[in-house]
Amino acid sequence: MKNSKPFLGYGLLTGVAITIYALSYVGIKLECESLIKDKVISRQNYSSAQNEKLNLTAQFQLLNSEERIVAIAQSELGMVKCPAPVLSLIVSREKIERIQKEINSKYE
Repeated sequence: MKNSKPFLGYGLLTGVAITIYALSYVGIKLECESLIKDKVISRQNYSSAQNEKLNLTAQFQLLNSEERIVAIAQSELGMVKCPAPVLSLIVSREKIERIQKEINSKYE
């Protein structure tokens, strides 16, 4: 009996160590699988968000287009496009500044 005690203790200790190792391995394996699943779901969510962003950008560009705005302004608001100017005047900057100085000197 005395000889079997150390062997029984060693066997029990080895059994506990193997059990702890096996449970740790299974726990780590399950955690890795869970993290991989989360990674795949996150990539899908990211891809979905990118597609939604692209769709919203396309809608924004459609709603913001000049043709659409002009059509709404003409049909719903009754606005009319301004015709091309009939007459344009060209005045030099120096002439404007000279006239401005004369006016300022009169009223000072």
